[in-house]
Amino acid sequence: MKRSLKMPEFISVMSRTELITEIIKGIGIIALFGYFFYRSLIISVCMLPLLYFYLNYKSKEIKEKKDKALLLQFKEMLNSVNGSIQAGYSIENAFIEADKDMKQLFGQESTIVKELNIIKNGIENNCEITELVRNFAAKTGIEEIDGFAGILSVGKRSGGNISANMSAYVRVIEEKTGVMQEIDTMVSARRFEQKIMNIIPFMIIFYVELTNKNFFSVLYHNIFGNLVMTVTLAIYLLSIYLSDRMIDIRI
Repeated sequence: MKRSLKMPEFISVMSRTELITEIIKGIGIIALFGYFFYRSLIISVCMLPLLYFYLNYKSKEIKEKKDKALLLQFKEMLNSVNGSIQAGYSIENAFIEADKDMKQLFGQESTIVKELNIIKNGIENNCEITELVRNFAAKTGIEEIDGFAGILSVGKRSGGNISANMSAYVRVIEEKTGVMQEIDTMVSARRFEQKIMNIIPFMIIFYVELTNKNFFSVLYHNIFGNLVMTVTLAIYLLSIYLSDRMIDIRI
């Protein structure tokens, strides 16, 4: 039996424009490393496989941003659905009405509108709303959406007060998104400082070379120099990783 190759995560996470942009940026960074650490075009080309790891790293960052944006959109969708239910709409019609509201709030191309269009088409084809929401949750992998799918499923089976449960769940999501936004505000300055610190080593090397052109020449085009610079590059990449982990606060 043949095994199917697993598609890299960055292909499914990034749009075509994002992927092309990050590939160009990744190649630029590798070229920068090749010049400052090795002064060798051949080594720069040999370092190109690092582009795969860079794209995976960036895809996680992009996915996290998209998930946060989608969670905020989802919260507004729940408020819209809940308002329609309280006005006497059925749960299915409430989702159809929410589609109109979300188009006005976030635009036709927003993720929540695209997902609501799928749910709307499913409702029009007599699919169960609970199954449609579960598919939405499974596609996004967001815990809060999966939690809502469970609440909706239990409410539909037991005939409970879906509106009251939804209101309580919206409050939980609002608390979480509020904390997330506070954390983002607190660490935004640290993220900017981190980006500045990441480019300082290159600025130092550039300045030293500008004032003393042959200062680093002993470190290039020889085995010992390449070894020293490889260790230096590894330490530099490790420091970026550790600093990124330090400001990656999750709730």
